[in-house]
Amino acid sequence: MTEDRLAQIGALPATDFATVYRLLAKLNYSQQEDILNLEQQLYRLIKQSPEDISGLIILMQEQIMRGEQQKSKALAYKIWDMGGEMSPSLEALFISNLINVGLTDMAGILLKPKFDALNTYIKIFYPQLLAYAIASGNLNYIERLAALDSDFDRKKALKEFVDVFKCLGAVEHFRALQQSLANMVKDVILSMTYNIYTDRGFTDLEIVVYAGTEAGDLQALNNKLEMQITAYCTAKGLPRFNNLCYRVEPISAHPSLAEMQARE
Repeated sequence: MTEDRLAQIGALPATDFATVYRLLAKLNYSQQEDILNLEQQLYRLIKQSPEDISGLIILMQEQIMRGEQQKSKALAYKIWDMGGEMSPSLEALFISNLINVGLTDMAGILLKPKFDALNTYIKIFYPQLLAYAIASGNLNYIERLAALDSDFDRKKALKEFVDVFKCLGAVEHFRALQQSLANMVKDVILSMTYNIYTDRGFTDLEIVVYAGTEAGDLQALNNKLEMQITAYCTAKGLPRFNNLCYRVEPISAHPSLAEMQARE
């Protein structure tokens, strides 16, 4: 990578893991040439410090950005087996990556102590806590997060979302539905984000699944997810959950980590 090219995406040149991550966070996922160049620098640094877990966590993020779902999953298990101390920011990235590639059970193990002490951890891990609560369909967790949310509009929206399922007596149905939808994408998902809308007078939750080429026809997958919501509600004698929808996008359409963090 030339110095001019590096200058366009951040500081010159990447000599440690923190610098690689700062540069990586500025890139949209469509900037594959830049991501690949950073990957080469990352491998060089990992070779120099093979026991440094931070390099592997950043590599997992890079592999997600490159659309390498199976490689990133395999790396997640390797990091898990290695263990070791992580800084809060590094642990947050690892947890996000676990959720992104569908390893929500592993993410839940790391997040349980944080849910048990929300007042202590909510400021640092709020995005990961809410993403996990949504992905796993845990409305109790969503409600607890809403109660402590400093953003009034989001607090109100999340509470209203939970109240709909309470009124329907469908709290556990939301969990079961989310688990069935997660199973449908577990082998192709590379990232999960969400949007909260209130412009229809109630809270709509849109879950965005980003997938790679192995997912095949993304519109067909999108249709299957939406059909599963309808089929589940019909089978359980429930009205269709019109406050929940899914959208499937190619991983190349994913915004940069910096942009995502700015929205949080």
